[in-house]
Amino acid sequence: MFDRHAFAARRLTLGLSVEELADEMVVAPSTVYRWESGETTPSLRALVQASRHLCTPLLSLLTDEDTEQRRKATAVDALIREGVSKAA
Repeated sequence: MFDRHAFAARRLTLGLSVEELADEMVVAPSTVYRWESGETTPSLRALVQASRHLCTPLLSLLTDEDTEQRRKATAVDALIREGVSKAA
């Protein structure tokens, strides 16, 4: 499950405003506000994009509660790492 607190904390740690992150992700600032408030949850695709912009592993944006989502995120993280190592 999406960890909205970890998401917001990472954004703040990087000194990014909601508007700056939204601009980088090409989403509306209201979308980021809704994610951080818990009103909505980002898709896995949006989480992958967010993890890149927040310079953090995808799994760090998830809680341990949803094993299916964590399984998918683990697979996506592995594919991202594989793509990065092949590009190097």
